[in-house]
Amino acid sequence: MSTLDWAWFAVAIVVLGLVVATILVMTNLFRVLTAVKDLIDGVTKQTVPLLGEVNTTVSLVNTELGRVDGILVTAENITQTAGHLVEVISNTISSPLVKLSAFAYGLRRAVGAAGDDDGGGGGKRRGRRSGKRK
Repeated sequence: MSTLDWAWFAVAIVVLGLVVATILVMTNLFRVLTAVKDLIDGVTKQTVPLLGEVNTTVSLVNTELGRVDGILVTAENITQTAGHLVEVISNTISSPLVKLSAFAYGLRRAVGAAGDDDGGGGGKRRGRRSGKRK
């Protein structure tokens, strides 16, 4: 064998080594890709039912929120009605009470002024009687 033949033999062995190394790398890559595919399939099998349950839960929550919104609107209407009722009652009662109070004050001043004119002695007394207690 000549030197050229030995060189080609060496190149063939190097190429054979590269092919074997490539086959080993490709085999390991295939195993990794298979494991990743199995992992994704497992996650998909578990995730799809969970997403269905989440969708159902969100629908139920939306329904309940609609009910709560209706309750809040009703409570707001009741509050407004009660406020208007209090306002009407306040206006109905306070106006005559103010007039009655003004009348009583005027009457008291008139009676007090008439008592001062009589010379009944001593002027106005305020508060409790000044007499002795028994």
